[in-house]
Amino acid sequence: MELKGNKGEWSEIYIFFKLLSDGKVYAADKDMKKIRDKFLNIIRIIREEIKGKKYSYYTGEKIKIKLNENEIATVDCSKISNYKNKVWDMIVSSTETTFTNKDVTDFLESLSITKLKSPAEKSNDFFGGTQDIVLETQDYRSGINQIMGFSCKSDIDAGATLFNASGDNTNFEYKVTGKISEKIMEEFNSLVDSQGHTAVGKRMKFLRDKNLDVEFINPVGDIARENLITCCGTEMPKIIGGMLKYYFYECRGEKTDVKDCLNYLAANDFAGYEFKNNYDTYRVRIENLLYSMFTGLRFGKKWNGRSDVNGGYIVVKKDGDVVAYHSCIADEFKDFLLEKLRFETPSCTRHKCMEMYKKDGEYFIKFPLQFRFSMKTSGKVRYDDFNENVLYVADNNGI
Repeated sequence: MELKGNKGEWSEIYIFFKLLSDGKVYAADKDMKKIRDKFLNIIRIIREEIKGKKYSYYTGEKIKIKLNENEIATVDCSKISNYKNKVWDMIVSSTETTFTNKDVTDFLESLSITKLKSPAEKSNDFFGGTQDIVLETQDYRSGINQIMGFSCKSDIDAGATLFNASGDNTNFEYKVTGKISEKIMEEFNSLVDSQGHTAVGKRMKFLRDKNLDVEFINPVGDIARENLITCCGTEMPKIIGGMLKYYFYECRGEKTDVKDCLNYLAANDFAGYEFKNNYDTYRVRIENLLYSMFTGLRFGKKWNGRSDVNGGYIVVKKDGDVVAYHSCIADEFKDFLLEKLRFETPSCTRHKCMEMYKKDGEYFIKFPLQFRFSMKTSGKVRYDDFNENVLYVADNNGI
């Protein structure tokens, strides 16, 4: 058997070995620093590569392996730890896109592991994606055991999406204001890059050069509006409208962290709070939105506000340490989401957005909503001290 995979896939095996040998995983703050007094004790790790064949790997000095309820093997924890180190060496030293190691794959086969990814349960209720690893844990405070599903992220690998664009379900409509004509609309829609794709930055610059502005109207989809109000109140569509105006119109679709829009929202008060200091109000609203997206909020079907998710994210840091963000430590988890997510522009053609169109004698544009994790440090685009100037940082090496 030969298992071949990329750094992200091998990171899941590294996490498996690391958690199994450590027997616990610590929570972390928004900067991925371990919180020493908050952790989950791990009772077992559960893998089900083939439906009906559930393997359980119990932590301890002797790792017990059970198939369904029957013990089939034991292995020394020290051996697991040794192979953990081998996998880490593979990850940090490999220069290939995908790679393998016969010694490691033979050891995995002896543990009844034949795939790098435990076929993650596909579930729309599990933060719109997959649970990469399933743990039975014991809460350090209550002593209560529960089974929790986690998604694996890597500080040395590309980030995954939290919330994917889905056509008009996730598009937001804006009216173009100022002196505009059909000729200007045609010029705007003709701006493409060298490959014929929509040139978002050029189009936004074109608007500004023509002294045209955009005014948020509403989410295109009725379900999106209903779900946003259910999630965070009647002002939430306007807040999203302000966020997307910041990303597209002010920052021209450049790489922009979600947290960087907070000053802009507070300065322009899109929700109309009229508080003396409303920065924290907007921060709380956005954190609640991101957390709701993690727990299952989508715009394609009506959301009842309930969460079926009890897990979170497990992250491999650049130094090989592993930390967790889980829903039972909600404040740290929300801070992590706000700190590590950025806006992203999806395919404009596929999602029917960024084209100007005329309706009832007025002109409109649709901006799409999509969030991706940015685990690496990157150059940032910031709104300058509540000013109308946008500062661009040339270094954008982040994911």
